[in-house]
Amino acid sequence: MGKIFGILLMVAGIWVGMTLYTEGTRDAFGGVFASFSDSQEQTRAPLERIRDKLSSARRAQLERIERQVED
Repeated sequence: MGKIFGILLMVAGIWVGMTLYTEGTRDAFGGVFASFSDSQEQTRAPLERIRDKLSSARRAQLERIERQVED
């Protein structure tokens, strides 16, 4: 019985961890873990932060290309 309980705890822990990783502390489980984060940046899901960084890098690259074409 103890092994089954241990496996169940491990599966539940992995599920909670994956949910927090994919949705961020602000959105996961109705924001229950949002009070544990330090700043607004940490409450956003990692995929949102990556998407924002990629879009800003893409804009910067397009601006550099446009400046080179104008010269």
